Amino acid sequence: MNNTVTIFTIGDLHGSDVWKEALSRKWDVLVFIGDYVDSSIISEEQILGNLQEIIELKNQFKDRIILLWGNHDLSYFYGGHSRHYCSGFRKKMLPELFSLFTANSNLFQAAYQVDHHIWTHAGIVNAWYETYIANQVTQDDFNLASTLNRLFKEYYEPMFHIGAKRGGLNEHGGIFWAHASEVIEDPLPGYHNIFGHTKTRNGIVRYNTGLKNTKITMVDCLDTSADFFEIDMEKQRCYTQT
Repeated sequence: MNNTVTIFTIGDLHGSDVWKEALSRKWDVLVFIGDYVDSSIISEEQILGNLQEIIELKNQFKDRIILLWGNHDLSYFYGGHSRHYCSGFRKKMLPELFSLFTANSNLFQAAYQVDHHIWTHAGIVNAWYETYIANQVTQDDFNLASTLNRLFKEYYEPMFHIGAKRGGLNEHGGIFWAHASEVIEDPLPGYHNIFGHTKTRNGIVRYNTGLKNTKITMVDCLDTSADFFEIDMEKQRCYTQT
């Protein structure tokens, strides 16, 4: 009896349907890292249709599909507010995407975690965590992902911080805006950080930080390579930790 679960991570799509290539492979869980929208080359109709198909997939396999929020998605979910503005924002798409995201907001989340592996859109900078998140953890939080998901729902402002390396006014970026260099220079100890947001040019990029149980995997590679990060996990742990 197979007691393992294969998790595939799908990087930033920006309207691309390359995620469908993963469906023909052996997978048990698909984690979409966010940024389903905004593109300089893909039409509005394709972007919208692609997102609708992903939502349909989530509704079909609720426990097996994880949809994370990306910063580009939030620019529409929050109604085009200037705080969440992203390059590539398409004002004409705001009504439809705002409606689609708000109607299905319960299908999306800020973070996903299994054991010490944690998925977010842009990664977790240790200094940001220590300054803004550590003192927000409650006894009811199952793990770090549950803390981050709760704080997102509460619209806790530091979650949306934009650091100087992304042109923002904050010292460090939060999980939707951090630059990979911030995470690499100051990784969250004891975790395997899996994130997109910062493009790679040669497929999946893996870093061994030298710290115990502390790794980094960057998955925003789909512009150049249909590469999906794959990891095998114990079945019970995978389906009980969100």
